[in-house]
Amino acid sequence: MTGRKTWISRLTEAAVFVLFFRAPDGGLAAAAVDATEPGLHRQPIPPTGLAGWTWGVLDLDEVTICQEDVLNGDGMLLLREHFAGYRPLVTATALGGAAAVFDAVTTRLSARRALGDLPRLRDSTLITLGRTHVQLATALLGAVTASHLAEGGHPAAEPWGAAAKAHGIDTADSAAAELALLLGASGFRADCQTAKTRRDLSGLLYADGIHDSLYRTAGKQHTATKDAAGVTSVPTPRDRLASVAMTG
Repeated sequence: MTGRKTWISRLTEAAVFVLFFRAPDGGLAAAAVDATEPGLHRQPIPPTGLAGWTWGVLDLDEVTICQEDVLNGDGMLLLREHFAGYRPLVTATALGGAAAVFDAVTTRLSARRALGDLPRLRDSTLITLGRTHVQLATALLGAVTASHLAEGGHPAAEPWGAAAKAHGIDTADSAAAELALLLGASGFRADCQTAKTRRDLSGLLYADGIHDSLYRTAGKQHTATKDAAGVTSVPTPRDRLASVAMTG
């Protein structure tokens, strides 16, 4: 196999890469490739955020794929099942980072009030705290639901995972940006944990695909479908919610 994958994470930490490729029969196949294969070449690219792991370009130069390395099952199904379970975990991680910013802000505001620096909190501050808290909590509930559906093999797991990730990370990024303003200038120091978290969340806006494509994947479930008799129908919101609730 010869090719290139750009913008791949865990570039130097990974012990195994899962390679998806076009099989001789025209279908998509997947294989586990040992990271020590001599035909693998890495080009790390320093990111603005997400500094906890390497990121960059992986080149394959005539890497041999043995039959025993090929994973059982349809490659496309394996890919979709993987992301159905993986995306809620990334979402929860992002929301956890934003929640840490929330905690840092509320702790700082409480300390300043105790010292007398802030006689009272303005209504705009309280509104920001109330709004971002409920946004993060509800986005996390969506991620938990998506993870639950993935574990149960529910047919709605993929669109739920895509939508939950796009919405959850969008929410985490915007909430952290809004909360950071309440810290004042100290929240924009390069060595501030809040500033680092904001850089990481910005990186997750791009990792695993642009969010418009994830929203598009989720939107497909709302379009018309045909049953076995060829009758076109569109599931109502109540039908979809009932279907999800039945998995609980």
